[in-house]
Amino acid sequence: MDSNIPDAAVDEDIYANTFKILIATDNHIGYLEDDPVRGQDSFATFEEILKLAQHHEVDFILLGGDLFHHNRPSRTCLYQTMGLLRRYCMGDKPSKVWIASDQSEHFHDDFTTANYLDPNLNVSYPVFSIHGNHDDPNGPGNLCALQLLSVTGLINYFGRAHDIQKMVVEPILMTKGTSKLALYGLGNVRDERLHRVWRDGHVQFNRPVDENWLDDSFNLLTLHQNRVKHGPTSYIPEAFLDDFLDLVLWGHEHDCRIDPEHTSHPGLTITQPGSSVATSLSEGESLTKHVGLLHITGNDYTLDKLRLATVRPFEFTSVVLNQTDIPVNDSKACQRYLQKVVDDLIRRAKINWEEQQQDRIISGVSQMANRNNRDDNDDDNDDTTTMPLPLIRIRVDYTGGYEIFNPLQFGQQYTNRVANPKDMLKFQRSKAAPASHSRKKPQSASAILDDLSSSIPERLDQIKVEDLVNEFLNRDLALFPENELEEAVKMFVDKDDKDAIRRFVNKSINQIQASFPGSTDIDVLTAEYVERRALATKNSRMEAFARDYAGVLPANHGNDQMGGTSGQQPQPSNEDDGDDDDNDDLVMISDMATHKRRTPAPTPTKRKQRTPTTRTSRRHTDDYEDDEQDDDDMEVEMEPSTRTAAKRRTAPSRPPPRRTTSRAASDAPLHTTDPTTTTTTHHQDSDDEDDEGPLFDASFLPTRTTSRRSLPSTLSLRK
Repeated sequence: MDSNIPDAAVDEDIYANTFKILIATDNHIGYLEDDPVRGQDSFATFEEILKLAQHHEVDFILLGGDLFHHNRPSRTCLYQTMGLLRRYCMGDKPSKVWIASDQSEHFHDDFTTANYLDPNLNVSYPVFSIHGNHDDPNGPGNLCALQLLSVTGLINYFGRAHDIQKMVVEPILMTKGTSKLALYGLGNVRDERLHRVWRDGHVQFNRPVDENWLDDSFNLLTLHQNRVKHGPTSYIPEAFLDDFLDLVLWGHEHDCRIDPEHTSHPGLTITQPGSSVATSLSEGESLTKHVGLLHITGNDYTLDKLRLATVRPFEFTSVVLNQTDIPVNDSKACQRYLQKVVDDLIRRAKINWEEQQQDRIISGVSQMANRNNRDDNDDDNDDTTTMPLPLIRIRVDYTGGYEIFNPLQFGQQYTNRVANPKDMLKFQRSKAAPASHSRKKPQSASAILDDLSSSIPERLDQIKVEDLVNEFLNRDLALFPENELEEAVKMFVDKDDKDAIRRFVNKSINQIQASFPGSTDIDVLTAEYVERRALATKNSRMEAFARDYAGVLPANHGNDQMGGTSGQQPQPSNEDDGDDDDNDDLVMISDMATHKRRTPAPTPTKRKQRTPTTRTSRRHTDDYEDDEQDDDDMEVEMEPSTRTAAKRRTAPSRPPPRRTTSRAASDAPLHTTDPTTTTTTHHQDSDDEDDEGPLFDASFLPTRTTSRRSLPSTLSLRK
């Protein structure tokens, strides 16, 4: 580099070619919004995140799901959220980021344009978000709260899968200067279902066929699924991730593991920002919470973590009573000991808070307004910065015959000192190791409740509400399919869908009535005939629901019905083998050229040239290359013989007149709403000229899933 070029010019050149993205996930806005102490926690932290976006002048904000805690947020919650988005994201700041792909494939509402590129809106800091398991689409119209924000122009909602059997993920192709970003998003899908579909090769990530995009773009995936294995298929293994991806923003897990972590695929890294507000008093939630400032320049990226200052202090510890000198039968001594533990945690929370404030002063970061400071502690009035009431959780192991006491009465003495006096203590007993290899049959929920040998809190700690529901559903129902009824109850409880059960009952009655031929003689309608018809309809619905929604089939189809699909896991069998044997020899998109892996760099560096190789030289026979799978219904540019009309857009000669500020011709956006083919050039091709070709080409993608993606006995890692 020429030494005569001033540093300011170099920095300006790097900035012009660098994506600056603020990443966050699991904001859970509206959590405990009616709580007089913690009601504003989620709003205050979300406001801080938006302020950080302004402070660092990011190009856009990327959210990884669960923006809202409730599936149907209250009007108060929506009002405050929309107010924050309008206050901090709207404005006349021009954007240097343009979208080159067909926007109608990413934004599926009536306004198929990113809000910051809409000529009728002025957006300074765009927000892109997928949905999570809390704010997913459901109910009449299959809508979600994010779509309400999207249709009002406040956020850009993307990543929704419309076909749960064959999922095609289209990238949002973005450019800033010479840097290219392929942003993939996949909103939350039930883990068991997505695991099965992904395992069987029916999740495809489309890639641009243009060599410049294929080789030089940075591939970023936003995902909201279980990362920790909760069951055989109730998570997404990292081995499922396609090897062309460079970075995965993983939502849903609340533990803050924001530092990029390497996976079994060379070069692929995962960042897990975690939640921005504690929704459970677990050890993982007590970790320091951060959001990330992601810089992408060419093929390299750096990730700076930003500590959130408005998060309520949270201290967690565990106490094992049989490792102390407390007498077994002395409940008062146990309470005095735990009081000392609580006092120590409160002091530790204050020390950590003061250190955090001091670090912010030293680093020169201006202090954010903290609404939590309204919860003042009278003992801390002499502090310059008042610490909000902390969250305290003590996990008490009372194994060994210790007596437990009422945690509510214990917490009353801390009403003005902690934010959660009612649930500071969590009593539990360590499970003894089994004495023999024989597995003891688990007790039913009702049997646990009827067991008078243990205390009521101990019994309640062993069961959950869904245990009672599942036990009821395990009984044979004559008309209603148990798995659909369980889903309706979950929708009623978890999604606040008050009409879910009514719709289920009406649907069941209508389908049973429709199963009887209209010309059936009245004499034929015997009790046995009616029961047989009803049972056949029920079994058919159970199989269809398990196949289409849960991804598994019931254990049997007779009278002994399962109590739901959550406990049934697909077994390692050769499912879907026979139909796909003829698809092994398929042309892979990366036969053109492969790409180097991007790793976190200290500073943005010059884009490295990659060495072309063939797919077969590095493909493993049992790998999971989902990006190479194709589906019959995917919307990509097809060959002329197989597609009648292209859906791609052409690039306009100049951007829509959204700003009054003039731009150079080289900054023209790469998209428009004209129904013609999108190209990667900075000029608009006429309708009669397609010299550059489409960004996606079906000839480089397989049209069917291959047999090597059938059910494996184990997950083999790619080499």
